[in-house]
Amino acid sequence: MKYLFLFITCIPHIIYSQTDYGQLGNWYYHPDKFINFIENYDLDIAVINKNLEVDSVIQIENNAGNDTGIDVFWLHPTELTNPPFFPTVVPIEDQNTALIGAVILGQGALFAKYGRFYAPMYRQATPASFLGFGFSEESRAEALIETYSDVKAAFLHYLNNENNGNKIIIAGHSQGSFLLAMLLRDFFDDDPELREQLVTASLAGMGYVYSSYDEYAGGWWENIPLCTSSNECGCIHYWRSYKESLDIPDPNLNLPSYNPILVDSGLVYRTTNNVDDWFRQDSLYYGSMSRPLRYYIAPDASYNLAPNQNIIAFDSLYNARFKRESSLEVGLSLEYIEDANDLRPNDIDSTSASPIFSEGDLHVKDYHIYLWAILEQIDSKLENCSTISSVSDELPLDEIDFSVHPNPSRGTFTIRTKHPSTEFNQGAFTVINTLGQVVETFTMSSNEKVINIDDKGIYFIISKRGYTKIVVN
Repeated sequence: MKYLFLFITCIPHIIYSQTDYGQLGNWYYHPDKFINFIENYDLDIAVINKNLEVDSVIQIENNAGNDTGIDVFWLHPTELTNPPFFPTVVPIEDQNTALIGAVILGQGALFAKYGRFYAPMYRQATPASFLGFGFSEESRAEALIETYSDVKAAFLHYLNNENNGNKIIIAGHSQGSFLLAMLLRDFFDDDPELREQLVTASLAGMGYVYSSYDEYAGGWWENIPLCTSSNECGCIHYWRSYKESLDIPDPNLNLPSYNPILVDSGLVYRTTNNVDDWFRQDSLYYGSMSRPLRYYIAPDASYNLAPNQNIIAFDSLYNARFKRESSLEVGLSLEYIEDANDLRPNDIDSTSASPIFSEGDLHVKDYHIYLWAILEQIDSKLENCSTISSVSDELPLDEIDFSVHPNPSRGTFTIRTKHPSTEFNQGAFTVINTLGQVVETFTMSSNEKVINIDDKGIYFIISKRGYTKIVVN
């Protein structure tokens, strides 16, 4: 067997990947596999009504084997049976690969609507590598870096042999999201050309996306921000799900973003600072006001409600909202809509709490809950994509300016810019409040635009290259 030796420098010693990703057997899904199950997987979604009948079918084209100019690189979550209790890695041959393949289908198959779908196998890190109290930073970092060496080798093989300049969607869950966060820091953060290829990164269920109070980048990544508009490319979508009745848990200081060794290894830009940082989460699709969840999506294999489809959806079964309790406590909140006539199963109340998560933590359901929302936002990006790096290339900082008058204001104010109708201004402005919630996004088709805000308070108007504070009194 041929090996690809790829090393990453870590404080304990040099760690090598010995997994050969030129061998198709080391991929769960790959367009060139002789039997590529996802390529023939029916992606149509059966919408189930309150009487457990198929109300309609949403047709989704499967492009897993088609070169559309867009590729998906997917990384699965932790899926281990009785793993060691200490930080280490579990060899691929000791993993339940059949189960993991099914998990990828259940969470990520719908991403195949966009193009070729790549999902590598990798040596998983044990939960103690991420969460374990009582273990040193060195031992946890060593396990994570060893696991990451596989992910890096897989992505390098894809980039060098498969990509051919295609746009890239990065997506994963839980451990997969942590490792993809490292990948983004390692490959994309300091490479403007590669960031141009990044449609978005969908990082569900990782620990925290963080930044200083008035920024959306500069935490795990120096240059890659959390998405502040649905049509923005080259940015991060992140969410973590909880029951509405649950208080958002306190930060776990053992998570990778707190580990300085990962900073020294180039896999995190800077560690989390609980005093000055704000934890961020996607609040573009669901804001702070509760509204019905658009499509809770799951494999039908667990329900047997749609004999002709693999995937089902329950519409308006829950209410959802972006919930912030403090600068460090934020989540996607879900609440069941009580209806005695609704026969559809309530998954969130039947979800058993994991030993490592709090009661009411819906981490295992992150993608079922938010998948439709992330797909709709990716659709918007592909229709009208604007990237941070392209803006910085075309409009130098000293050429970009806008002003706000009057400030303070009684709720009506005027924004003036010298650059209307440029790529810089296509969806480039976002208004947020002091909780980090998006109040409004807008474009500029002329030199001036009038904005109205009803509620008193302090707000920030953010462009892709700057921001200003306004006061409504």
